[in-house]
Amino acid sequence: MKRISLVALAAGLFLSGCGTEVHVADELTTFNEAQQKGTSQLLLLNILRARDRQPLAYSHFDVLRGGISASTSAGLSVPFGPGAAANALATGIGIAPGISQDVKPQDDQDFYRGILTPLSPETWALYQDQDWNPDLLFHMFVEDIKVSREDYETVAHVTADLCREHADVSGVATSCSDLAHIKTNISQVNGCVPETFLLNGKPLLKLMNYPGDRCTQLQYDAFTLSLTILGFHIAEESTKTDIGPAMDATPFKNTNWPFSLKGSNIEVTGSGGSYQFKTVSKDYAVALSNMPCPGAANIAVAATSEIGSQIREMNKDDKAYVAKHGLPEGCEHRVSLQIGITTRSPDGMLYYMGEVARALMPINPGEPSQTVILRGDDGRPHTLMNIVEGDIADPAVRVAYHGTTYSVPRGDSHLTMQAFELLEQVFALYNRASTAPSTTAVTVVP
Repeated sequence: MKRISLVALAAGLFLSGCGTEVHVADELTTFNEAQQKGTSQLLLLNILRARDRQPLAYSHFDVLRGGISASTSAGLSVPFGPGAAANALATGIGIAPGISQDVKPQDDQDFYRGILTPLSPETWALYQDQDWNPDLLFHMFVEDIKVSREDYETVAHVTADLCREHADVSGVATSCSDLAHIKTNISQVNGCVPETFLLNGKPLLKLMNYPGDRCTQLQYDAFTLSLTILGFHIAEESTKTDIGPAMDATPFKNTNWPFSLKGSNIEVTGSGGSYQFKTVSKDYAVALSNMPCPGAANIAVAATSEIGSQIREMNKDDKAYVAKHGLPEGCEHRVSLQIGITTRSPDGMLYYMGEVARALMPINPGEPSQTVILRGDDGRPHTLMNIVEGDIADPAVRVAYHGTTYSVPRGDSHLTMQAFELLEQVFALYNRASTAPSTTAVTVVP
């Protein structure tokens, strides 16, 4: 009987332990769900503030605390071992769920320096190489694109030629079909042409990524889709420059010390009789790889007001590239395209999402609703963001703002939560900076 009781006890303890593990696992899941829900709610709340063009307030969960507590909920006294009457085992664990949190405001100098820093080409390349939707990156990352009318028309003509010559390639055919659809929509808007402005006395076209105006957004979408068709791609490049003359190894008692510099921006090459010091610098190049006459394509980081001088500098780099690699046949009289792309800061990305929400849910009565459409990973059109008024059933996220509940529906017809995830990651990457930022301009010279 004692053996039977011990077996029953062991089984009871095993089942109790399994139950405890399940409860702990449930608590961990609840923690994770609370974190995701809270972060998305804070993000949606700031998007609604940006929609109303109100000041934003940044905060984050500093600590999440769970209500896992041990308490004696049941007791068993079972004789065991030698001298059974003198030995007993008591057990019983109860799990009390519940979560509390500490919310910390983010309002210090380093934080604002970080989130006001425009996105670097390095960040763009990171998400591009992870196969994030290129349309989503163009919409979230870019403030505007500046280009001359001649280069604007060149992009249009080369894209049309490529679409005609490679219609048998399914990916090209789909993109070209989407481009034709956008151009049809442009033709249906009266007087829809890109904005013109002067830069250093030269008229340029400015393609704004602004969802509040249908013509402006369509013009931007058409041009960025053309760049995608032409093979827009950002890649890292390394340049090595000699520092001084090659040095004879004889004066060095220990010839191993130069190689300790590896891993920094100094590299030492050579062996035996001489060594050469080199500085290693890394930059990012934009390649329009489907252009008929591809050449050098470099990215320069500069303030918007300096974009003209940066393009002139890129022309010098382009000539150096041609001198080194030569020109393909038929490209002897090629003229380099000059395209300036200004990126947003994380704070600017959030305000852009506010403008998307403002276009979707206009503030002024009678104003028509507009949606930002882009291609999803499946190649089909999707809305960038979907927010509705009201407390719908099973939303992806909901929040109360000025007495009204706003919800994001679940489903794959929109990319709202994917855009939220991108925003959260970029804010995490740019949440600290020790110096004041400057506007980033990505200069493309294919």
